[in-house]
Amino acid sequence: MFLTRIIKKSTMAISPIKQQCKLYSYHASRNTIHPAIQLSGSLRFCSDSPIKCWNCNYIYKSDLFCSKCKVLQELPQNLDYFDIIGIKKNYNVVNEEIHKKYTALQKMLHPDKFGNKSEKERQISENLSSLINKAYSTLVHPLKRGLYMLQLKGISIPEATTSLNPEFLMEIMEQNEEIENAMEDKDKIIKLAKESKEVLDTLSKQVAEAFNKEDIETATKILIKMKYYDTIDNRLKRLKHDLGIVE
Repeated sequence: MFLTRIIKKSTMAISPIKQQCKLYSYHASRNTIHPAIQLSGSLRFCSDSPIKCWNCNYIYKSDLFCSKCKVLQELPQNLDYFDIIGIKKNYNVVNEEIHKKYTALQKMLHPDKFGNKSEKERQISENLSSLINKAYSTLVHPLKRGLYMLQLKGISIPEATTSLNPEFLMEIMEQNEEIENAMEDKDKIIKLAKESKEVLDTLSKQVAEAFNKEDIETATKILIKMKYYDTIDNRLKRLKHDLGIVE
């Protein structure tokens, strides 16, 4: 059994569909409704409008699996990665919670479980499994999570950024020079990797604070810096691997 959330904005009066959703436990906020769903063996979502099962045309289905013919269904198009994994839409996430829900979803939806099903159901399983993998890898990574949250607001960061503080660019150049001069020095590489992680952790906390304040401009500036340090961090990880450094 596990918990998952589908976050939907609702300004409509209670309809027959909503009445059937009373099996869910709702936690209302100012603009959203969070169904906290505890299930055994299936992920559920609740739609404001009836959706037909693609297999048997059953007009009301609130489950990921049709409640009549039990065939796997596609997810609604309006769900984001937070909805799919089933966590609150917030930069501050708990990786253990994401991993637990991801594991439960993959156990239920992995294509290996649908080898004897119809071609369409196998395809839906493959698509959902791939989508869940992408959602997980995005939300579990601080930089990717922040960039995705900007994307949800229609903001993207270009690959080439020219508006950075010259002092910061100099800082990045010096970091790369230090790495270049320490290519065979295991102790130095370990030290630089530790410093890089500390910088990323600090920037991540700053991004979280900016998002909590809904200061998107500041969050964007910090995420740009994180992109540079993430590149350095990845370079150091590759060097540690090449040097056989295990911690």
